[in-house]
Amino acid sequence: MRPLAPVRTMNTPAFPTVLVPLDGSGFAEQALPVAAALARRTGATLHLATVQVPMAVLAPGAEEFAVDANVDRELREQLQGYLASTARAISTPHGLELTSTVLDGLPADALAHYARAKHVALIVMTTHGHGGLSRLWLGSVADRLLRRVTVPVLLLRPGEEPPQTEFRRILVALDGSSESEAVVEPAVALGSPARDVHHTLIQVVEPPVALITRMAMQPVHLRPHWREHQENRARSYLERVANRLRARGLAVTTQVLSARGPGEQIVKCAHAAGADLVAVGTHGSRGLERMLLGSVADKVLRGATQPVLVVPVRIE
Repeated sequence: MRPLAPVRTMNTPAFPTVLVPLDGSGFAEQALPVAAALARRTGATLHLATVQVPMAVLAPGAEEFAVDANVDRELREQLQGYLASTARAISTPHGLELTSTVLDGLPADALAHYARAKHVALIVMTTHGHGGLSRLWLGSVADRLLRRVTVPVLLLRPGEEPPQTEFRRILVALDGSSESEAVVEPAVALGSPARDVHHTLIQVVEPPVALITRMAMQPVHLRPHWREHQENRARSYLERVANRLRARGLAVTTQVLSARGPGEQIVKCAHAAGADLVAVGTHGSRGLERMLLGSVADKVLRGATQPVLVVPVRIE
């Protein structure tokens, strides 16, 4: 079993660089207080970025007309002014190290390329934006960006109330594999510096489905006490992970659920536990006896009302 990383100090932040994509909308800007609080706490560098989408993409067929080059130039100046004023509003009162950039191209591609080039360690963004200087692109970017980056993405749901900037009740979904434990360290790193942070490790044991063939649906023959065996194995696994975290002074409990629909079960558990952050992986171990985190993440993102931390999980 791969050991968890050691506790990080203020001199070695878990997320040394944090990227916040913006589209000029107030909803998108709700990611800023969360990212700023994290940067202020850990000394991370904050990157603000927006994307200027080419006019040819915004208005297909425009190349047939004499499009004034000043349109793109004026839009870029607006975007630069917007980012500059936003950066000043954040960095001045908090003394943050901050950079701002206007990118070119399709938003998800441009942001993913920037994240790789700048070695971004965490992306913080809302799940959608409304209006703004860059033609409403943030709404469709989150899904595409998740499939293009290899770093954790913290997705926030915009609302009328100010976003919560500290996470004290964190639910971490695992699937019983060492690969899925890549979710643990980023989730712990996002926890509030207060001592009353509580972590819940959860695993959903999903019964196997019938095998569908070209001829018929074949029933799955389970060994006696299959469910009890799987639940006990899941409890042992979660306790091993929990004990490594407890050795670091963290408060951790574990929970095993046996039911269909892991994504829905995680969402229900998060609500029942009063979690203010849910952490899931984008992939997981394959097979009938373990939950598939790749598909589960989508359901959690669409069903959870809390912020969701999505962590890419490598299958080796």
